[in-house]
Amino acid sequence: MASRRNLKKEISYVIGDLFTECLIYKELVPGTDKAAADDLMVELLKIDNEFTQRINHTEPGNAKAFYCTFYKDFNESITNVVDKLNKLKK
Repeated sequence: MASRRNLKKEISYVIGDLFTECLIYKELVPGTDKAAADDLMVELLKIDNEFTQRINHTEPGNAKAFYCTFYKDFNESITNVVDKLNKLKK
């Protein structure tokens, strides 16, 4: 299990990369829905806040199950964002 500090950094890196990708689509790709891109950037910031706060409140007696559900939820959230990002191009 990674330390909380490293896990927070990894979350920030992933969110930052997706945020940058969204900005690039918004500003440089013609035909991109700018309002949808703005909504997606807000959603990314909410995901970052939610998962950073969840790391700070680990369940004391059940850490393994906590991190299993944490990773599963984070992966689902990121997959949803990537799907929405791919739809911005069309």
